[in-house]
Amino acid sequence: MPGMKTILVVDDEPSVLFALSEGLSDRRRGVRVATAANGIEAVAVLESQPVDLVLTDLRMPDMDGFELLTFLRRNHAALPVILMTALGNAETSARLATAGSFECLPKPFDLPDLKRKIAEMLAQSVKGRVENISLASFLQLLEMERKTCTLSIRSHDPDAEREGKLYFRAGRLIGANTGATIGTTTGATTGAAAGRAAALEIVTWEHADIEIADGCPPVSPEIDAPLSFLLMEGMRLKDEREQGSPPEATDEPDFDEVLADPSPRSEEISRRLAERLKREKGTKGIAAILLVEIGGAVIAAAGPEETRGAEIAAAASRFLRDRGLGAILQEVLVTTADHYWLIRPVGAGRRFLLLLLDRQRGNLARAQLDLVEIERSL
Repeated sequence: MPGMKTILVVDDEPSVLFALSEGLSDRRRGVRVATAANGIEAVAVLESQPVDLVLTDLRMPDMDGFELLTFLRRNHAALPVILMTALGNAETSARLATAGSFECLPKPFDLPDLKRKIAEMLAQSVKGRVENISLASFLQLLEMERKTCTLSIRSHDPDAEREGKLYFRAGRLIGANTGATIGTTTGATTGAAAGRAAALEIVTWEHADIEIADGCPPVSPEIDAPLSFLLMEGMRLKDEREQGSPPEATDEPDFDEVLADPSPRSEEISRRLAERLKREKGTKGIAAILLVEIGGAVIAAAGPEETRGAEIAAAASRFLRDRGLGAILQEVLVTTADHYWLIRPVGAGRRFLLLLLDRQRGNLARAQLDLVEIERSL
């Protein structure tokens, strides 16, 4: 029927397919539903009829949702996509949406909310398209779903064609390697890399084609850093390369020295935190940033809500103490109704940096990167 919109629902559970087909079909509003039990059937549908939106599960036999996503990126990049997962949560969905401009819904979900989201995505022209799913977002999905696989990645950079592989075992990035890179304009060649160095390079590639294969062979060296750290560190190194110049020399003490000082100068650190906060790209929505003794005493504070520093620091300290957390962690993320709390142990675990971010106004991924920058370069 002319003007009809077709939603392709992909899931290996017949009950889910039936419920969504019945719940989403609406001839009066011009919406019909096609179904597929796995990625192979979905490809057949996509090649046989026009489809306006894809709603797909991630875990399926034969050809799963990850493989379907890579097919869509190559062949139907303009299609809006909503991902369904049984392992995610609202926090994960928010982080993935921020990073990759697509929708990820945890099961079970509310049908009226899903219908409203579908209507919004069919009406808009950009958000949700498969072409907008970043490599970083795809990697976070693999981690969230505890996927074991090998990714072959090719970056179509205007200055150089680059190829590499990432190896995931049960959702953990354990290995990476890149081949030699040949500049498309200069002809210059850079060497291959492996392990953490290769991962830090690959995770920043833009305009990347992704191919996914089941299985993960033994790799060496294995990567011992979490994916969240690799994504943030990779972006930091990329920013430095793009700036093309080292940071200006300063006579002020290194931040590591300040953190190691048994009696740090609160006013000086507060001033430097405030100055750094003003320079960061993700400061929108940052309510406060604090340097806190592990026992809860505030050493320094900056930001619009710094007057709440003692209250916030005491709560964060209790949280870490009650769970036995400390120097072994690189970062802790706590979500409340209104805020994200980002906590990074510093100074050999004797102190921690705490960033309070407004959930509605702030960009979580950018704030995480900014907190790493603040720790490293103050």
